[in-house]
Amino acid sequence: MAISEKELKNLAKLAKLEFSDEELKKFACGFDEMIAFCDGINAEAGTACPREGFSGAESVGYENLREDEVVEGLSQAEVLSNVQGERGYFTVKRVVK
Repeated sequence: MAISEKELKNLAKLAKLEFSDEELKKFACGFDEMIAFCDGINAEAGTACPREGFSGAESVGYENLREDEVVEGLSQAEVLSNVQGERGYFTVKRVVK
């Protein structure tokens, strides 16, 4: 698959890259090689068209996870009872100037 000079200039513009005419020709050659390499990987791995509805979750083992449970947490008063708080917020040292 050869990419046209117009497409390559548009791609460079979208990526906010600037090329001279000579650099653009070199990049076009390298870009074609990258596309050919990726096409080869897709052909070898058979990843061109994954089956419809495949999310990848089947291979991760999500079916063995525990059910979510709602657990009561601490109230705001309990959380702030042992710290220096101001107007319902934690007071911390400044880390960004």
